Amino acid sequence: MDTVVVRLTTVDGDEDLTEEAAGRLLRELREADGVVSLGRAASGTAPPSGARAGELVELGTLLAALVAHADVVSGVLRVVGDWQSRRGRGRVEVRIGEHELILDNATADEQRRLTDAFIDRVFPTAR
Repeated sequence: MDTVVVRLTTVDGDEDLTEEAAGRLLRELREADGVVSLGRAASGTAPPSGARAGELVELGTLLAALVAHADVVSGVLRVVGDWQSRRGRGRVEVRIGEHELILDNATADEQRRLTDAFIDRVFPTAR
């Protein structure tokens, strides 16, 4: 089974709100079909001086391995869009390979169009 890795980054004006929001999105995505694995992203940066040993986590960033199928990725993006709409603020950045989708205060119709265009770029022969 082929998979794609999706990087989801929540951005808000407040670190605590961003962390809390990312935790809620993580719980919602665990219920989505086609999610092979899901977790918080480890930081690629060196720990600040004085930090304890261990892996740093990027605030508000999740990595999801999904079945590499347009319908699966589209379904997960619907979950992300619905979650974003309920929040009513902030922004979500979605990255698959070199392709990026940013959901930022878009209406449901705009989210659907943006998501469809994104899926068409990531899976050009799937539709």
